[in-house]
Amino acid sequence: MTSETSNTSLTLEEAFNLAVEHYQKGEKETARNIFEQILAASPDSLPVLQVLSVLDMEDHDFTAAETKLRHAQSLAPQDLSLTLDLAIAIKAQGRNKDALNFTEDVLSLDPTNATALQLRQELTALMGQRGASKRDQKQLDQIKQHKAQQLDTEIAETLAVAETLMTQGQNEQAEQLIVAILSLDENNRDAIHKWSQLLMVQEKNIEAAHQLKRLLSINPADELAALLLSKVYARLNQYSEGRLVCQNFVREAGQHAQIEKQWLVMCVKDKQWIQGETLGKALKQRYPEDNDICYLYTLCSFHLLRNRHNYTPEAMQATIDCIDQAMVGASQKRLNELLSYKAEVTWYLGDIQQAESYFTDVFRMTPDNLQMRWLQHILFLHRNNWQEYYPAYELGIELDERVNHTSDMPRWHASLSTKEETVIVLPEQGVGDEIRFYHNLNFIIERVKKVFVACDQRLVPYLSLAYPTVSYIPLKRSQEKHLLDIPTEVVQQCTSWIPAGSLGGEIYGEKGKHWAKPHYGVFPADLKQQWQDKVDTQHSGKGLRIGISWRSGLGSASRNINFLKIHEVAHFIKQFPDASFYNLQYGECSKELKKIEKLSGVKVIQLEGLDLRDDFLATAAVMNSLDIVFTAPTAVHMLTVTTTTPCYVYGAGSNESNFAEPTEYFGDMNEKQEFFFRFPPMMGNKYPMIEAISQRIKTDLMH
Repeated sequence: MTSETSNTSLTLEEAFNLAVEHYQKGEKETARNIFEQILAASPDSLPVLQVLSVLDMEDHDFTAAETKLRHAQSLAPQDLSLTLDLAIAIKAQGRNKDALNFTEDVLSLDPTNATALQLRQELTALMGQRGASKRDQKQLDQIKQHKAQQLDTEIAETLAVAETLMTQGQNEQAEQLIVAILSLDENNRDAIHKWSQLLMVQEKNIEAAHQLKRLLSINPADELAALLLSKVYARLNQYSEGRLVCQNFVREAGQHAQIEKQWLVMCVKDKQWIQGETLGKALKQRYPEDNDICYLYTLCSFHLLRNRHNYTPEAMQATIDCIDQAMVGASQKRLNELLSYKAEVTWYLGDIQQAESYFTDVFRMTPDNLQMRWLQHILFLHRNNWQEYYPAYELGIELDERVNHTSDMPRWHASLSTKEETVIVLPEQGVGDEIRFYHNLNFIIERVKKVFVACDQRLVPYLSLAYPTVSYIPLKRSQEKHLLDIPTEVVQQCTSWIPAGSLGGEIYGEKGKHWAKPHYGVFPADLKQQWQDKVDTQHSGKGLRIGISWRSGLGSASRNINFLKIHEVAHFIKQFPDASFYNLQYGECSKELKKIEKLSGVKVIQLEGLDLRDDFLATAAVMNSLDIVFTAPTAVHMLTVTTTTPCYVYGAGSNESNFAEPTEYFGDMNEKQEFFFRFPPMMGNKYPMIEAISQRIKTDLMH
């Protein structure tokens, strides 16, 4: 049999399917027309009668629906679904008693039919039969509970099979079972957990993260989901997201040892030492026997000490104590790592021989320990052991302790260089180190076709005068110490790269020196004269013109062992009663200057219009106008050495240091006019050192 629909000959089955398609698209009128044409051709078609009755009820034409359903029921009196639909259509017309009779007919044949029970419960409630309604509701609840228990049992058994398949490596079959469960219960937490773990096994970390986030949206206190999600983010190197997951969980659910430990792990991986130190300290107090927490807290404390240059006696001793505690019960691998950290802090405290002994112990146990070898570069520098220093310093690149370049571009080496190369020089560490490294730019400029230098944007005006053939890429300092925003078009022009700090090693390997130029400051004549006039105007006309700086720009630096306290700065000033002193201390220091004046009776001159923090060209021009600069080992020290003005520097050395005699710092002190006075780090009274440096200055400049 066929039906003519839209001038196309279709079978009844094809016409039925076409009508269903229109219905699914929301085209109900078109669907109804086709169904009615089919019914006209086949008036006893049960599926069509049932579908049209549904359409009638959707249109609230319950009488028409009843007519069609009665006809259908007469054709199939044992079809309980038709009887139920008829009862619903009659109920909608308010004929509750008739509807109840049809419902009872269904329940007489299928006593646990949930739809019929639900309908009878509603009808008896409408008819005021509260007892019967409550009985039906109780039976409904029991049926639902039984079905739920059955489903839970089946799901648990299926998940157990999936677990077995996973252990056997049959991941695809396991996934099929889990997906089947979720098709029945899309928010089943056990199934989503199992699927997440399966995805993690398959290294499908993005998909795993999606499922774990679903779990946390269902239950924010799901500790396993939070723990696994944080670990997945760690796999994706999305450490800040991993920290946030743990942080949110603790905020919502309260303290939880495992989640908080994972949070601490994320802090370490993300190098968030401040947050890690704060969190680790609290966890260590709550869980003093947890070796992992003690170890992670120690890492944060050590790196916070190193990265913030928090070299105070108290902070360093506290770090040593922390390392000692972490070493108790630590694995051999951790012991070696912690011992290398202890060696470094021991060096900061001045005991170079003990530090060398620790390093020797670690190196004996782990001869391939590159991290330990890298740390030793500070000792090699102190000993002027250049043959060991430069190779050890280079290890910092591959260990991510120094700047690196992640592309396939080769590293520049003087021994392999050609005149056709275009090289990019990358900055690293602090601006003071940058300034020191740029003594060496001529070495590479003379050997290649083109040089790009990425540097602190504040240095560009100064460097442009010193090295006019170089193209500069100004950068802003970022908390991400190795994150450099180099334009793609620049990178595409370059054939090789080198960190600025590696140029010294190239020069030493070829010439046995540490710099290409002892001084590189170049000043426009008008600028030079402008600042010379300002310096001279403030000069008393008698003694030396002395620039002073006593600490770094960090607010926490006032108690750093490398720096002088204010009363010690005042003592230095008293050694030169006829001199004029000019402030070179960048950052907020007005209170310190007032205290210096109070203690010494001398007002330190602040030159109007001089931006010590950001204008390096003008600051260097001022330094060039002075007789000497007396400073801590900071950017002021490095900038002074770029000029021809003698620089007298003081800083912590080791317990072996003789503070009365200057030492070399990367080469001939007389050629560079850089005189570095090192003192024992734990030296309490620094007045003798100050007096010795003052006497050396008088000998060098006043006789």
